[in-house]
Amino acid sequence: MKTTRTTLRRTVLAALIADLVLAAGAHAQTTPDVDPSATVVVSGIRASLSSSLNTKRLQDGVVDAVSAEDAGKFPDTNIAESLQRVTGVQIQRNNGEGRYISVRGLGPEFNNVLVNGRTMTSDTGGREFSFDLLSSDLISKALVYKTSQAFLPEGGIGSTVDIQTARPLSGKTGHTTVINASGAYDSNSEKKTPNISGMYSFANEARDFGVTASLSYTDRASKQNKAITDAWNLRDVSIINGDLNSKGLTMADVTTKKLYIPQSFGYQQENERRKRLVGNVTVQYNPTPTWKLTADALYSHLDQRNDVIAFSDWNNPVQLGVKYNGNNQITSFLRPGSIFYANNPAIAGPGTLLGEANSNDMIVKGGDRLSTTRAFGLNSKWALSPDWKLEGDVSTSRTTSGSPDMWVVAGMVPKNGDVLTFNGTPGLTFGDGIADPTAVRAHAVSNGDVRNHDKLNEGRLNLAWSQDIGYFKGLDTGVAYSQRSVDRTEWKNDAWNAFSGYHLALPSSLFTVTPIENFMGNGAQMPNAYLSFNPYAYMNYLNQPSILAQSNDPALYLNTTKYPNGPMAIDYTLPSMWGVKEKVASIFLDSKWEGEGWSANAGVRAVHVKSSSIGISRVLLSATKSPNDTTYILNYGPSSVTTVDNSYNSVLPSANVKFDLTRDMLLRLAASKTETRPTLNQMGVDNWYGGRYGDVQTGGGNPYLKPMKSNNYDLSWEWYLSKTNYVSAAVFQKNVRDFLETRLVDMKIPQYTEVVHDSRVRNGQKGKIKGVEIAGQYAFDTSVAWLRGFGVTANYTYVDASATREDNSTPACGYPGLSPQSYNGSVFYENSKFQARVSYNWRNHFSIDCGGGSTQPRNRAAYGQTDASLRYNLTPTLAIYADAINLTNSRTHEYALNESQFLTLEDVGRRVSVGLRAAF
Repeated sequence: MKTTRTTLRRTVLAALIADLVLAAGAHAQTTPDVDPSATVVVSGIRASLSSSLNTKRLQDGVVDAVSAEDAGKFPDTNIAESLQRVTGVQIQRNNGEGRYISVRGLGPEFNNVLVNGRTMTSDTGGREFSFDLLSSDLISKALVYKTSQAFLPEGGIGSTVDIQTARPLSGKTGHTTVINASGAYDSNSEKKTPNISGMYSFANEARDFGVTASLSYTDRASKQNKAITDAWNLRDVSIINGDLNSKGLTMADVTTKKLYIPQSFGYQQENERRKRLVGNVTVQYNPTPTWKLTADALYSHLDQRNDVIAFSDWNNPVQLGVKYNGNNQITSFLRPGSIFYANNPAIAGPGTLLGEANSNDMIVKGGDRLSTTRAFGLNSKWALSPDWKLEGDVSTSRTTSGSPDMWVVAGMVPKNGDVLTFNGTPGLTFGDGIADPTAVRAHAVSNGDVRNHDKLNEGRLNLAWSQDIGYFKGLDTGVAYSQRSVDRTEWKNDAWNAFSGYHLALPSSLFTVTPIENFMGNGAQMPNAYLSFNPYAYMNYLNQPSILAQSNDPALYLNTTKYPNGPMAIDYTLPSMWGVKEKVASIFLDSKWEGEGWSANAGVRAVHVKSSSIGISRVLLSATKSPNDTTYILNYGPSSVTTVDNSYNSVLPSANVKFDLTRDMLLRLAASKTETRPTLNQMGVDNWYGGRYGDVQTGGGNPYLKPMKSNNYDLSWEWYLSKTNYVSAAVFQKNVRDFLETRLVDMKIPQYTEVVHDSRVRNGQKGKIKGVEIAGQYAFDTSVAWLRGFGVTANYTYVDASATREDNSTPACGYPGLSPQSYNGSVFYENSKFQARVSYNWRNHFSIDCGGGSTQPRNRAAYGQTDASLRYNLTPTLAIYADAINLTNSRTHEYALNESQFLTLEDVGRRVSVGLRAAF
């Protein structure tokens, strides 16, 4: 199957390249095989491609663009999904919807995303931009700067992306209104939801006043199915040499071997309802012909509600009939149940993992995402004279977000054993039914509330001087200053271990038998039903005094002074908080040069950064083993305050040179030094503690992080065949150091008697990232008669990377977000009435992190997706359209050290929307 899919991908790419070669050859014909009097109207898809190509050609550096063909007609319903068609850009999806981008192999945190040239705050607590917070209806253009220039804000080693909203004085004069209304259908949830957007624009005849206002409402009901292995860990495994029917075994039948073992395996079903409201207002006023003012405001509100229930086998490091391969990786085993231990009392000794029955767990997870962003900006451009231009810009952005931090577990202690196989896609056969409400017992409860705040104020002042002194053409200079603060506050209950150990039976009325479909396919032995439950009803039941009397420590949990609302309730009097404040001052100078057949810029940007990290949290005093299971009971002391300051300076030179090889052929050279600062949520002073006996896990922030730096070199060749058609090729290299990545380091801390696996972002890696990009697009308008109306776009990126780390504690893994190969292609057809496009996007495997919360890395397998769109113009002002996302129902697969170490298989289904667009 894998060979067939690889061959299919290569065949698709080969066909697209062949189309480009055919198109280029047809373009070179001296006598076109069409009616020479025919007129080609550049509209629709061609208009978007032509505008993007014109933007690319006129830039000083290596830049790609995606443009709207008209107001409210961005090429895709999601901005990230449009950007993935740009050479070297890949995206990461959230429940099937584009959220983050990677550029030239560098993940979202290494790409600087701007809106109208300004930094936007984030709902993640980091610098990575969530593209699903914005509606594509209000976007006019998105620019991807792949080479650095001195005027660009620092921060993007991968790229700088500038998303530009519609401007009234850049469009038509008079009144323009556009309304889009559609209905969306999600194949997994089988639900239909409404979507509507509107845009109004006005510009007076004198073009000195205009206003644009847009409003978009999106509603989506989806369902995500997952198969999940929490982690693979290398640890001592006790192997019982027998089978599920064995009796009278002794300790002589138990051997120990260090093996890679899966922590758990099971299935998850997530029902999501996502509602998004986005509004934007822009006012432009020119008091004089030489003075232009632009004020804009943006509002985005996302209400994402997730009902997440998982059920899984928890795998203790004591198993029956263990089989493993030559890499000491478990491939199959039998999970003993309570009947097995009753038949073998000699190996069920107290105080050891032996004899502790495995469990089948039902888990409710907190997955809601509530986010609100407000942004305001004022821009002034003033032509002081024909040679001097002054621009000032001030802006502010605020994002608040919140989500429940919930992990609520109830479970069963199986009587009969389960059979698990792990050799690629795993298999699980339950020995007991998992949909029996009378068999459920209480286990762990973590109930929390998390709030994030991100505030940013920034301003800049730029001065441009144009001159014509030989090759010298002028100078641009500017200063900028920003203040940003990110804080995270968390409140939790303090009763994770109150009922851990499955010793308390629960009433069946708390649980509901819920069907689940076999999304795994291929004969997988999935159950047809499981148990779901309301976590709040479950916690309220446990909070009763009569039930707390049966907890692991009744004297503690019945203490009404310590727990006035019961131990299951969130304690809002004891917050855990971290915050980071960052001040950035910068200055740049950029010179312009031009001669016959060439032009260039060369400049430098100097940056001073000062940060302060502060945190309030309770100190962990000790960790003792729980009496009923393999977890630790954590003993916290009073809260303490920690503050860490940091500062550094950077000097970032850059140069871009463009040669006109012919009238239609360009060669670009670029060199620069860039940096990416650590995201603010990585710089907190917080710490967390988790895991079990033999696998203690800790993590948190790192306020001592330094920025990652890179020396970059680019060469780009571009051949513009017409206003719409082109081919290009580029090579690039990035020499990076102090790379930022999540790394796991083993260490000793006084609260634990064993080694802990500490996972947090660290500097240290250095290496090289180098690659090749090939791209082209061709519309068959004047070349081949029978292909008139058709067109094709395609691109391919190859990236090779090497890395050297400071130590060998982290298993070998790549740069986060880097896919060795990626490509995408689109075939389209349009005439004055009809438009159709089919697009395929594919990216190779890539690393997500190098051990976040696990002793093994997390990787995502290669993934390809097919999308399509149709549009029919009923009248010049009215059109119907349909968009289909993930036509082939592609699924996301993640794995640990290799593909046989299965982590997740995610099925999000297909999404189709049908709508009506009116412009008047």
